[in-house]
Amino acid sequence: MHPLNIHKNEVHLWTITPQKIQDTPQLMALLSNDEQQKVKRYRLEKPQHTALLTRAFIRLILSQYEARSPAQWDFSISPLGKPEVTNSTLPIRFNLSHNNDLIICAINLENDIGCDIENLQRKISVQGIAQRYFSEHEHQQLCALPKNQQNAFFFKLWTLKEAFVKATGLGIAQGLATFSFYLTEKTANVTEINLTFSPQCTEKNTQQWQSYLFYPDNTHCIALCVKSPVSNAKALNIQLFDETKSLALFKTV
Repeated sequence: MHPLNIHKNEVHLWTITPQKIQDTPQLMALLSNDEQQKVKRYRLEKPQHTALLTRAFIRLILSQYEARSPAQWDFSISPLGKPEVTNSTLPIRFNLSHNNDLIICAINLENDIGCDIENLQRKISVQGIAQRYFSEHEHQQLCALPKNQQNAFFFKLWTLKEAFVKATGLGIAQGLATFSFYLTEKTANVTEINLTFSPQCTEKNTQQWQSYLFYPDNTHCIALCVKSPVSNAKALNIQLFDETKSLALFKTV
C-alpha cells in the first residue's frame, strides 16, 4: 500500500460512528499496555468502547501516512497536556474529539490543531453556560437571536471555543472569555468566522489562526482551529474523508 500524502497546507478530517465497530481482542492488541489499562478503567460498556475505538482509530489512521504497523506508534504528552506522536518521520500533528455518535480525528503537518464535535440538537441551558463562559460579545450574539435558533448557534460557538483551547493546549485554563468568535451565517451550511483576542489572552496574533465549521449531517457540527507559524497563511485545504474509508481501516485488523 502506498502511503497517503498530506501537504503542509492540508488538513485531513476522519470520522467514524462507534456503533458500527465491534470490540475485538485484535483492536485491544493495537494499544500499548498503558493505553489498555486506561481503557479498562471505564466501568460502563459504552465509554469503554469509545475509549478503545478512539485509541485504535488514531493508530490505524497514522499507519495510512507511513509504513508502520498500528501497534508500533509511540505517543507522549506535551508539557501543555496534548498527546503527540513521537516516532513519526513526518511532523504530524493530530487532535481527536468524540461524542455519543461520532469520533473525529484531524491530521495535519507542523501546525497546532484542535477539533471538536457537538450535537446541535442537544438540549441544555445555553444561556446559563454562555453567561459563565462566553465573552460579552459572544453572549450578545446569542441573545440577539430568536430563541428557536439559540441552541444551534450556541453549539457552533462552543465547538469553536473547544477546538481553539485544544489547539493552544491550555484547555479551559486559557480562559474561555479571553477570545471571541464572531459568526455570520452566509448560507445554511456556510458560516463566516472571525476571531478576536482580549488583552488577557495568551495568544496575540489572530492572523495566525484559521477556523472552520463543518456539518457532516443534519444534527452535528464539527469545529476546526489551526495555528500557522506565520501570519496570513494560505487558506487550508480541508479534506473530509467519507466514513467508508474509516470503516475500511478497521476491517484490516
